[in-house]
Amino acid sequence: MNQTPTQTAKNATEQVVRQTTRLSLLATALASILLISACQTTPKRRQPVKAPPSLEQEFKQGRLAMEAGDNKKALARFKKVITTAPESDLADDANMMSAQIYEKQQLWKDALQSYLAVARGEMETPYETEALLRAARIHVRFNQFREALELTRTISRSDSATPIQKYEASELRGEVLLSENRVLEALELYVELYSQATDNSRKEKYRLAAQDLLDTRLNEEQLTEVADRSSYGFLRPTAKYRIGLSLAEQKQLSRARSAFQDVVGLAPGTELAERASALIAQIDARSRVNPRTVGAILPLSGRQQAVGYRALRGLQLGLGIYSPNKKSSGFRLAVIDSEGNPDIARRAVERLVVEDNAVAMVGGLLSRTAGSETSKAQEFGMPTVVLGQKAGLTETGEFIFRNALTSQMQAEHLAFVAIERLGLKRFAILFPNDPYGTEFANFFWDAVKLRGGSVNAAQPYDPKETDFRGHVQRMVGNYYVEDRSEEYRIRYRQYLEKNPRRSVRQGQATPEEILPPIVDFDALFIPDSARAAGQIAPMLAYNDVDNVRLLGTNLWNNASFVSRGQKFVENAIIVDGLYTGDRSFAASDFVKAYKEVYGEEPGMIEAQAYDTGLLLRQLIAGGATTRTELQEKLTSVKGFPGAFGALDMSPTRELKRPISVMTVKEGKLIPLESAIQ
Repeated sequence: MNQTPTQTAKNATEQVVRQTTRLSLLATALASILLISACQTTPKRRQPVKAPPSLEQEFKQGRLAMEAGDNKKALARFKKVITTAPESDLADDANMMSAQIYEKQQLWKDALQSYLAVARGEMETPYETEALLRAARIHVRFNQFREALELTRTISRSDSATPIQKYEASELRGEVLLSENRVLEALELYVELYSQATDNSRKEKYRLAAQDLLDTRLNEEQLTEVADRSSYGFLRPTAKYRIGLSLAEQKQLSRARSAFQDVVGLAPGTELAERASALIAQIDARSRVNPRTVGAILPLSGRQQAVGYRALRGLQLGLGIYSPNKKSSGFRLAVIDSEGNPDIARRAVERLVVEDNAVAMVGGLLSRTAGSETSKAQEFGMPTVVLGQKAGLTETGEFIFRNALTSQMQAEHLAFVAIERLGLKRFAILFPNDPYGTEFANFFWDAVKLRGGSVNAAQPYDPKETDFRGHVQRMVGNYYVEDRSEEYRIRYRQYLEKNPRRSVRQGQATPEEILPPIVDFDALFIPDSARAAGQIAPMLAYNDVDNVRLLGTNLWNNASFVSRGQKFVENAIIVDGLYTGDRSFAASDFVKAYKEVYGEEPGMIEAQAYDTGLLLRQLIAGGATTRTELQEKLTSVKGFPGAFGALDMSPTRELKRPISVMTVKEGKLIPLESAIQ
């Protein structure tokens, strides 16, 4: 019997399959079938003949078996229909149903062969496009992308394919293009589908798919191609906008402005055009700078207004707006009240840039508004010096600097003094479980470990706590008796032997009377207020925690700390930015000038603000007349003569200043150096 070319090739393929692994079998068979089919010249389709009644019955039995789940019987019936009358009107139905059974059984080679028999056969069939789609999906499953693309193109060119089938073929083609990382081709396809779709939901589907590709898969070169080619249609404004943002980040403001102008021209009246217009205004505002105007955003009303006005006075003195000799420096301070409101603070930054054309800004005093101020300032490229302690502010960007005694600076200097100068090695931390306490505790712990010390106990407490007895007992190990049960029994017997006549009226001995505290630390760090420290210190003595040095933050640098703690805080160590009791403080030029102008003595906030104003004033007077020039000058500050010592800018844009160390001696706060001498 003579075989057709298709049968001959099929037999040759099956011989190869038996000599390879199962995976190779499938890949080879799929490729062979498609290549053979593609190489054949399909003659003009002929009308199928009507199947005889016997085959109609055979087909019916096969369908019933398929519905009953007897796939083996169903395939046998369908095969008989196909082989007996391949030109009948039931052959393509039998092939389609056989292919579906093979798919369920994951017999992909047989499924593909059956679909292609329908799609590439000589007889007319309503299943041609559906068979091609299903065959293409099988090819995609096994990364046979070239073959899948060929089939989807055939569907797209077909006159018999429905619009829905053509959409499905195009979507499958897009999936293949993305799998091969041909992103721009896929993007162009989705744009074309968007323009062709008449159904709004389908149109939106293609728009979102294209937008997602633009947002997640394109590099700068590809974005530029999308922006410049008309075939990418509605995506061009978005691509231009993203290019503009990238150029602005690179400080190429002229090119960024041009890109944003293109957005406005390509998509007038849209939200994207409004955003682009706002950025154009920002770029224009950046170019308009008054180098003699410095902005300030401070809380001048509300609960923190006193702090705001203290900073304002220091700034005014540092900028030379007010001075003892009544001469003005020619600088202008544009001040806006933040009211402690993040939204007001954010808008204030924009006003300082757009309306006041300020060359720099000072703010960030309150944690609540600092983030809003710094993020907006970075966006505008406004050099900003923050005066607050909120962690992470300088990480916002290269235009954000800080002049404040931060928690990290204090914790690190405390660890340095305790370990390097006092020779202490073992520490404990008793801290309030709030952002202030946990931040200080973490920084101190890290600093101690870095210098070779150890933290042997760490005990948190509620910030509203007033009774610290239990917390101290937990820290020294005589709160949970069960943890020292054997020791407790031995010591309790010894206690009874020593106190045989303890009366019932006196009651049973408390655990702390029996168990001595485990004091395996030489110093205790308490990052809390003078009030809390004044309550904790006597409780330490009550629990026999003796000869332990207390370590505290700048919150202890006031007279109330000593009056509250009395003898229990003797020898405590405190760090702060300045010690107002030092003779050099009263003799400094800053303090003299401040008292002469304002009639009162300054504190740390005033000193920081003064140093900031003086630094900006001298850098601007020295030629830093643009925001970028000023930002660069601030980055390289070294040895600047501040009110109480030299200031250096760190690589993280934190101004490093001298830190005063104090101790309590005979009920008075004095410099540690005086106590050591």
